[in-house]
Amino acid sequence: MNVAIYTRVSTSHQTVENQLIELREVCERNDWTAVEEYSEVISGTKGVDERSELERMLIDGSRRKFDKVVVWSVDRVARSMKHLIQVLSQLDDLDIDIYSFQQGIDTSTTMGKSFFHMVGIFAELENNLRSERQKIGIKRALDNGAKFGRKTIIDDSMTSSVVQERQDGLSIRKIADKLSLCATSATMVPNDLIH
Repeated sequence: MNVAIYTRVSTSHQTVENQLIELREVCERNDWTAVEEYSEVISGTKGVDERSELERMLIDGSRRKFDKVVVWSVDRVARSMKHLIQVLSQLDDLDIDIYSFQQGIDTSTTMGKSFFHMVGIFAELENNLRSERQKIGIKRALDNGAKFGRKTIIDDSMTSSVVQERQDGLSIRKIADKLSLCATSATMVPNDLIH
């Protein structure tokens, strides 16, 4: 059987190499011929149109290049149930099955197809819970006085310089250039100090 291997990681700090090693071994054990490998570094929350390798795989599938897609885990395909169903539907319309190594699920069986959908639901739930915990953590940190983002370079001396330049009639852009600031930083000086 001809198969495609699809791997994905979310950030450039990660690598698909471990996924590829395992999935190549899975293919060898099952006597599947991996005719193509599709690997990308992109968030699973992105749609098909933003994931070039997933899109290329679906196009190759429509050309009957393979009969099954082999993935490391359901969450490598999609992080939302809506997106997972979209991809599974496209593959199903092409009569292409999907095999998930981590979950041991193969959609060539009725039970496997049902399990795949259930695992997708739990992957989405886990992602939503993680997002909710992150929001709670950020709110707690802000409530406790934490600051996020780049530290401001506008100190009292810089504020005085901006105020003086504004009173001399210079535009924000010219002040920013003169003081080597970005225009946003120059506008952070309150207007009531300028008059």
